[in-house]
Amino acid sequence: MYKSVYSFLWQAIKPYKLHYFIMLLAPIVGSFYLFANNYALKLLADAFGKSDHHFHSDLAKAIALFLGAQIIHSVMWRVSNIAEWRSEPFVRQSIINRSYDHVQHYSYKFFQDNYAGSVLSKLKGIIDGYDNFWAQMHHELTPRTCEVIVLISALAIVSTHLFIFMAIWCIVFFIIMFSMSKRLSTISFAETESKHSIFAKLSDNLTNIFSLFSFASRKQELQTLDRSLQDDFIPKQMKTYRYSFKIQVIGDVLYLVMLTTVFFYIIKLRNENSVTTGDLIFVLMTTLALSDRLWQMIIKMQDFIREMGDLKSSFSILQHPIDNIDKPNAIDMKLKKASITFKDVSFSYSKDNLIFEGLSLNIKNGEKVGIVGISGAGKSTLVGILLKQFALNSGKILIGNQDINDVTTDSLRRNIALIPQDILLFHRSIMENIRYGKFDASDDEVQRAAKMANLDHFINQLPNKYDTLVGERGVKLSGGQRQRIAIARAILKNAPILILDEASSSLDTKTEQLIQQSINLMLENKNFTIIAIAHRLSTLKHMDRIIVLDNGRIIEQGKHDDLIQNPKSLYKKLWEMQKI
Repeated sequence: MYKSVYSFLWQAIKPYKLHYFIMLLAPIVGSFYLFANNYALKLLADAFGKSDHHFHSDLAKAIALFLGAQIIHSVMWRVSNIAEWRSEPFVRQSIINRSYDHVQHYSYKFFQDNYAGSVLSKLKGIIDGYDNFWAQMHHELTPRTCEVIVLISALAIVSTHLFIFMAIWCIVFFIIMFSMSKRLSTISFAETESKHSIFAKLSDNLTNIFSLFSFASRKQELQTLDRSLQDDFIPKQMKTYRYSFKIQVIGDVLYLVMLTTVFFYIIKLRNENSVTTGDLIFVLMTTLALSDRLWQMIIKMQDFIREMGDLKSSFSILQHPIDNIDKPNAIDMKLKKASITFKDVSFSYSKDNLIFEGLSLNIKNGEKVGIVGISGAGKSTLVGILLKQFALNSGKILIGNQDINDVTTDSLRRNIALIPQDILLFHRSIMENIRYGKFDASDDEVQRAAKMANLDHFINQLPNKYDTLVGERGVKLSGGQRQRIAIARAILKNAPILILDEASSSLDTKTEQLIQQSINLMLENKNFTIIAIAHRLSTLKHMDRIIVLDNGRIIEQGKHDDLIQNPKSLYKKLWEMQKI
């Protein structure tokens, strides 16, 4: 968990700190550019009141100062540009990689509890926030701040009293504006959180766009979105606008007080012959430039604080604690025999939702086990805790006599192939989706797995064959086609443990038969230990053992033929219901 957005950014910037120092030199050195121009004009004005000899000498100085400032200013910014392209792309790369890597290590429960759209919106907000942060620092705040300091100091050349007045006024002005801008940051944070919520709702609607089509609910969803905008987002945005307007009105008043005072004071000095015409031009030009830069500095400071509020809101996605269920000294799992043992396992999602209590189960290496039970019996939860998606309350789960708590989660899951009930594919080609089971698989290996999953004939009928894109979440394919891709993945992965979680549910009879043929090929492999959760009990008839769960307890187990002989068996009742 990252504690501070600034420390997070510094970790990305640190390897390129020299480049960033060079980039900041440009606005710092460039802050003398306005002073040099104004002072050159003073020299030019004063030159016209002197003899010809001094006129040409002072004129040369003025031109040299003006051109020299222009050359230095241009060179420094071009050097800054070079440092920028040699560092910023890699800093952005680091920010994106570290942000995504952090989020993908959150627990399974985190993604159950949070909108994917909100998570994505905040990840995008982090990189956008960095861009805004650095743009403000490099192109706005640093140049304006340095220019204000240089211009205030330059007034001392003409009048110490004027310098002191402007310095005091700037300090008062800054304190007032800064304190109000901090309040603006809090208001802006609330507005940004509301914006993320809106994008989360949009993402949820787009993810379920086919539900909107089928239920003709587009109008209702638009009205719901509009209410969220009207009741939450717009009021918070209006509050930000109003407070920002208040800051600007107060700034206008302070600015007019300063400008009026300076004008009267410089006229007084001219009447007393205390300043030259060049001094008068220098003070007026410097004061106008100073007031303009100071006002820009405050506006940019407000923008900066507001954007930092946005960045902090986005950064909150990286401040959730990572629920790392791996021990610090966890080792990689290396299996020789894929036996599975649940020893006195207790698990609950919450204090009031106990799923398993003292569950014990032993599955031998190479055994094919079916898990059945009514909805809510704990079938999918059993798979979840085996995959370490959730931490146990107590007890142990052993695979090949290795406690899964002693091994890394990734190494555990590398030894398990899962065919889930809901198949969500990547918006990539069929080839890439199948190859997800084994990243280094050759094209021939992928095609061989597709044939075993009864998928090759369908793929070869497509115009782009294995290069066909499947659409977001695989929406271009039918449910049976997606499940066969999942089976092909599992075949390609060739893991010692195979879990089928309702792999043939909700399919037509022909598709189910094709999928069952593919599953039977895996069932015949004596090297696999298989756990199959099935709604259709006919798919489990040839399992070595069938386990019946009810309310998180094993109430029956045995072969299909033995279980249906028991008239009181829950399995027999479920079997008879499906026959009807």
